[in-house]
This record gives sequence, structure tokens and C-alpha cells, in this order.
Amino acid sequence: MSVEVYDHLRHYTRTARNQKVALTGGAKEYSIGGVRQGSKQLKLLLNKRPQRRKGGAMKNKPLAVLLVTLLLCIALASAVACSTPVTEYVLTITSTEGGNVTEPGEGRHVYCEEQGLEVALVATPDAGYRFVKWTGDVSTVADVNSAATSIIMNGDYSITANFEPMISEYDLIISSTKGGSVTSPGEGTRTYEGGTVVILVAQADPGYGFVNWTGDVGTIADVNSAQTTITMNADYSIRANFGKLYNLTISSTYGGSVAAPGVGVFSYVEGKVVNLVAVADEGFRFVEWLGDVATVANVTAAVTTITMNGDYDIMARFYDPSCGCPVRPGG
Repeated sequence: MSVEVYDHLRHYTRTARNQKVALTGGAKEYSIGGVRQGSKQLKLLLNKRPQRRKGGAMKNKPLAVLLVTLLLCIALASAVACSTPVTEYVLTITSTEGGNVTEPGEGRHVYCEEQGLEVALVATPDAGYRFVKWTGDVSTVADVNSAATSIIMNGDYSITANFEPMISEYDLIISSTKGGSVTSPGEGTRTYEGGTVVILVAQADPGYGFVNWTGDVGTIADVNSAQTTITMNADYSIRANFGKLYNLTISSTYGGSVAAPGVGVFSYVEGKVVNLVAVADEGFRFVEWLGDVATVANVTAAVTTITMNGDYDIMARFYDPSCGCPVRPGG
């Protein structure tokens, strides 16, 4: 048998023997050999041989035109497909502890697209964690520091979403009394990450002295030192306290000395309790404290205290048993 295709100018005949037309079904069903689109064959159902009209015109001319048009479309589609080949790009996504990638998800993703496909990325931290950044093949990631961003697929990429535990932040409120100020870190409110060790420096004005730190002082290294530290484990409010300075002048009679704080002039802030220790020489005994002794705890005790509420001048007096009388000042 043969199949004949007609157009308005020419008449083509192809026979089954030369394999241009292949028999695929019953006596009336044929397919055009060698023409495929994917896995489908273009089939042509022929009811009978075309009949000629007078003058050589074809009776089934529309069918022939349709067939030729289909063949041309198939050839054109094939040419276009070959000029734009599809490339597979693999995107591998992982995450560190503390979160996961919710879009497009973690694992291996294959994209069968032309070069330049944009893929959305969304990293979601767990409770108590925060997103840090994207690492790996991140040259085409729009913003490596953003949890929600995108990547352009120009090749095979492997990226990781990095998370870290959230660090709590705490406020430190610092103030001071009259007579000085806090020079480091300064007065007012400052915010620090949990666990930060903050240096504290209190500076007294002329005629004043530092007394102590008060308030939330549980993590202050030394509350009685003008230069110390505080560890930020919570919100804290502290105050540097200052007091007016007073002079304490100390002397002694013959027969002993004052071991603490010593003999001479010493300055203390108002309200300071100062330890006094008088030591007798061999063969002598301590008698009493003389002078401005109104705030001395025990004037007849060699070891006692004095509270500094003003400028004071005191003397330690000793006894000479050999003569049976107290030693006078100066000998």
C-alpha cells in the first residue's frame, strides 16, 4: 500500500517498503515513520486514497495541509528545545543546633531549570536561640545575615544555616551621692550582655572620700573599694556613696606607740569607724586614750575604735610602774 500527500502544487507518494510510512494498526491506520515528539508518534488515519477533482485538485486538501503543518511544528519545536538545554542544579541545605531551614527544607534539592533560578530561603530558630548567618557556598545568597533571604542557582551549592543561644541583656543603673561621681562606666542606665564583667570607678570631689557601694551589690567584687567590678547576671541598680573627709591626728607618750593606724595624720570619710591599737614597750603599760575621745568606743582599752564624725586629735598614754605614775606627754 502507499500513502499520498497532496498540496496545491505537488503530489508526494511514499510506500511502506521504503519505510517512510509504517503500518501500526488496522488496514486504515498508519503513522509517519521517523517523526516523534517525546515518546508519541504522529498518527494519520487514512480512510481511503485521496480522490482527484477535475483539473488535478485534491478532494482532501485540508487534511494534507494539516499534516504538513503538524510536521513543520514538530520540527520547529525540536529545534527550539535543542537550543535551550535544561540543566540540573543541586542545593544541599543543613543547619546547626538551635534551629532548622523551613523553606525549602533541609536535605538535597534538585532544580531542573535554566541558569539563574532564584530559590527562597527561610531559617527558623528554636526557642532560646537566634539565627546568626548562612555559611558555605553563599556567593549568590542575597543577604547571608538574614534568616529570610534567597539564593540564585548558578551551580551546585551546599549551604548551612547557623544558630546560637540567645544571650540575655541586662540594665545597670548607676548613681552617686553628694561629694563625687562614677567615672567608669559613668552614671545613668547602660545595657550589657549577661555575664559581662563591668569595671566600676568612683571619683571623690576635693574634701570628700569614697565610702562604699550600695544597692544591688551581690556581684560587686569589693563594696568598700572605689575601683572594683560588677558581674551582670540580672538588672541591677547601684549607688556610689561619698562622705566628707576628716583628719585624725594620733600621738603617744613615752613607753609605747600606736600600731594601728599608726602615729601621724590620717584622713577618713565621715562615719568611718577606725581601729585603734596601742602597744606598750617592755616594762610599761597602756593607761588610756586622751584628747578628742568622744567617739572612742573604750578610752581605757589599748585596742578599740573611733568613729570619724569630725577632725580629731588623740593620744595614747602609757604607765611607768618603776615610778608608780603615768608617763606624761613628751617623756
